[in-house]
Amino acid sequence: MILLAILFPPAYLLLSRKLAMGLLTGAMFLFSIVCAFTVALLPVSLVLWLVSALPALWHYRRRDREVHAEMLAAKMAEKMRDTQGTPPAIPPKR
Repeated sequence: MILLAILFPPAYLLLSRKLAMGLLTGAMFLFSIVCAFTVALLPVSLVLWLVSALPALWHYRRRDREVHAEMLAAKMAEKMRDTQGTPPAIPPKR
């Protein structure tokens, strides 16, 4: 999915059910392709492609962090359930 977000951002956003953002980045992406066909506007094309790819990459990164946080929370909850039966041992004082 990360390659789709980088190379074709509108498709990634539409597959992620972000319709308005997908259509807006699709328009910018289409205009960047048109600019790329004229060699003189190639720098403009690259800037537009970057501007259209940033929201897709931002969304991918945020979703990836959410999945990782949920996985970490589930593991911590499982570990806490396992250790609730036996309290931790307190080391003796010297």
